[in-house]
Amino acid sequence: MRYRLLWALAPLLGACGSGSDSTPLPADAAQMLTYLKTGVTVIMPRLGGVGGVFAIALNPGVPGSSDITFTPDPAVGAPPHSYIFSLDFDGDGDGSTETTFTGSATFNGDPAIAWDGFGGHVTLVMQTAGALGTLTGDMDFVLGATGGDVSGTGTFSEIITGNTTTLTVDPATPLHIEMARGTTNSVANACGSSLDGDLQLGIDGPTGAMNSTLRFQNTRKPARIVNASFNDGTDTTAIPDADVTIPCGQVSNASEWNGVFDQNWTCVPAEFGSATLTVAVSGSQINITDEDPPASGDIATYHANVVSGNPHVVRGFFIGGVTGNTYREDFTWILASGGASFSQMSKYVYLEGANQGNGGFCGALATRQ
Repeated sequence: MRYRLLWALAPLLGACGSGSDSTPLPADAAQMLTYLKTGVTVIMPRLGGVGGVFAIALNPGVPGSSDITFTPDPAVGAPPHSYIFSLDFDGDGDGSTETTFTGSATFNGDPAIAWDGFGGHVTLVMQTAGALGTLTGDMDFVLGATGGDVSGTGTFSEIITGNTTTLTVDPATPLHIEMARGTTNSVANACGSSLDGDLQLGIDGPTGAMNSTLRFQNTRKPARIVNASFNDGTDTTAIPDADVTIPCGQVSNASEWNGVFDQNWTCVPAEFGSATLTVAVSGSQINITDEDPPASGDIATYHANVVSGNPHVVRGFFIGGVTGNTYREDFTWILASGGASFSQMSKYVYLEGANQGNGGFCGALATRQ
């Protein structure tokens, strides 16, 4: 029943949407703006479920970790709690692991016993299928009671257009990420997450260079492209501000959740297990029957609701544990394109007992039977 998840640490390099600007732009500037607003579409779908995989990686040998290696860094002089990792990931949800992540991570403590305040530094390389593009990046993060703060830089080199996109978040003003609660100050503005802060985006390509700021506010759904300009090597063109909406299953139906799923979950502090989830949809409500472990007869029922009109994203909570040591777990589910699987992002907090007020983060991956 504990299917909790470490939400995606950086779910944001791509974006898609439209602005209301009607001012004619030079053709090269307009083309680059379209590229920015359409986003690096090979990245965004692949980052949405990585949070679920990350927690599994921290617990080697658990179900669902066969495509993951996460081992202590063997280098002489490596800092404590340093690891190297490799994982093959089904980023587009089609059943094949077409995306590869490799890199290293150093945590500020032992992740196996981490509670609130878990953080560290990650260096990674993401290679997409067919060598269409490569993402390299460095990121500092900390996860706390109200979400996560992220800073760092990432560069995506995309072969088809020849464009290179660089994203930077200033460590002095980190980007705040939390699972969207649906309240006025926690609006879902990046799939199932609520972001608050600025990302600096620079694109260099064969036709010129564009610099801009992608601004998120946790009180509004669209992000905003501001301070944008394009230089073709000779002239600089200022670009009007424009809204951008990051999609996640908006052109879909909540009925796609109906079905039975096999789920593997794992958490930090270290804990893992599996469950059979039977999902039935009634309007925008997702009704869940959770048998953990499978065929045990230990069944709980609860529900979730569609987040901000995105039928592929739902949010809910349940109360678990034994009397005197219960906890509340708030979760977000993101359904893969095609509906064959979903990832879960969640955080739990003990309501009573010796650990009252403490909690942790979990990851889960579920596959339709």
